[in-house]
Amino acid sequence: MANNFDKDDLTGMFDTNDIEQNKALTIVAYIPLLFLIPLLAAGSSKYAKFHANQGLILTIFSFVCSIINALIDFIIGWIPAIGGIISGIISVALGIAVLVYIIIGVVNAAQGKAKKLPVIGELLDVIK
Repeated sequence: MANNFDKDDLTGMFDTNDIEQNKALTIVAYIPLLFLIPLLAAGSSKYAKFHANQGLILTIFSFVCSIINALIDFIIGWIPAIGGIISGIISVALGIAVLVYIIIGVVNAAQGKAKKLPVIGELLDVIK
């Protein structure tokens, strides 16, 4: 049963034929940088463009996490013993966050849903 109160579920805004034709293609949008594949291959598909936009957001988020990780490693990584541990913990946490977003996006796309990614999904709406 669909949750009608889920404000991030926009599946009803898309044509069911569009969803079925492009479902497999949209799965790759959530692998950082590969959001371009559904964007270019699906042509005028609004469903593919939605997932490409979410994939773009995830790619930017992944890039920002990499920068944050490098800065933290540079700033506290030189502290003997504890700096490396703290830097490692933060690195793992950021990696897990990116992986969780990838899994959420892939599952939504595979199920034919148009749901925005939690927290970061609202940040950018460039691809229309």
